[in-house]
Amino acid sequence: MGVAAILGISTGTATASAQESRPVTSVYGIEIGRARALSTYLSPLYYEGMDYALQSSWTKDFQRWSDRCVMRFEAGIDFQHLYNPLKTGVMYNMTGRFGWGMSWRKRFAEAWQVTVGPMLDVYGGAMYAVQNGNNPVNALAYIGLDTAASISWSGKWGRLPVRIADEIRIPTIGAFFCPGYGESYYEIYLGNHRDLVHCGWWGNSWSVDNLLSLRLYLGRTSLQLGYRFDLRQFKANNLETQLLRNAFNISVIP
Repeated sequence: MGVAAILGISTGTATASAQESRPVTSVYGIEIGRARALSTYLSPLYYEGMDYALQSSWTKDFQRWSDRCVMRFEAGIDFQHLYNPLKTGVMYNMTGRFGWGMSWRKRFAEAWQVTVGPMLDVYGGAMYAVQNGNNPVNALAYIGLDTAASISWSGKWGRLPVRIADEIRIPTIGAFFCPGYGESYYEIYLGNHRDLVHCGWWGNSWSVDNLLSLRLYLGRTSLQLGYRFDLRQFKANNLETQLLRNAFNISVIP
């Protein structure tokens, strides 16, 4: 795939197929960094440690307004191995997410591009505190609508085509799961379902996912290097859950 195709610029003739004129840009990457987590359902302490993630995205021009509208899918899985401040407790976290959205696109002077639009956000997983006896696990579940935006610049460093971009997602409204204070999952299993689902807004369900990246177009395959700041926070039933990631991203675009 050439540079123009990767940038989402059609190079086909009027008789070219829709697939050729609207290519899919696929990005597959790994992330390694540091994480900090809090679950007052499991412990009043913050846990810190290593973070590992697999991330992928697929971007395609929308068929009807290919010059103004972009469709995007995202998927990822994240694993964290954390310790409490005294190194006497261990917590393992695993979460997954899926996103789908449509964004309006505007190009300026050919080199600059801005996108903004809604994105469906599906997020879930579990936090496991090894040392806990009665309640060792805190389940995570969220579904909502985010606002996704990006700004990018495409040009050349010498003879090498490059792209610098900043992509951000923040929530608008959604719903999330939270057990009652001191409520065990066995009680939920027995039928106590009161106050488990909460309407999420900025006051009780805040998140931000920001990726700053540099993309190098190396012929048919491209390399992307970046830094991700990812924060998820939920508050309900006098409980708080927080997951913070700072990670280095390396991706390939085949």
